[in-house]
Amino acid sequence: MAAFRTIVALLPQVLILLLIGGSHDLLFGLNRTDAGFGILLALFLVTPVATLVLLVVEVIRYVLQAKRKDPAKSFMMPAVAIFLFLEALAVDLYIVSTLRMH
Repeated sequence: MAAFRTIVALLPQVLILLLIGGSHDLLFGLNRTDAGFGILLALFLVTPVATLVLLVVEVIRYVLQAKRKDPAKSFMMPAVAIFLFLEALAVDLYIVSTLRMH
C-alpha cells in the first residue's frame, strides 16, 4: 500500500515538472517530440484516475477502521488523498486552459 501511495503522490509532481521543464526547455527537446506528447497525454489521463482510486481506497480504509472502533483511526491519509486529487484536477485544468486550438 505504501508503494501505491508513493507512486500516486509522485504522479502530479511529475506532470508539473514536465510542464515546467517543457516551458523552460529543460527537457532537451523531449517536449517537441511524439514521445513527449505521449508522456504528457498519458500523465494527463492517468493522474486524476489514480488519485481518485487512492481517494476511494483511503476513504474505505478509514470507514472500516471507524466501524471496528480502532482507536488509531486518523483522517490524515484521506485528507492527503483529497489534496492529491484536487492537485491533479488543478494541473489538468491548467493544461486544458493553455491548449491552443488551430
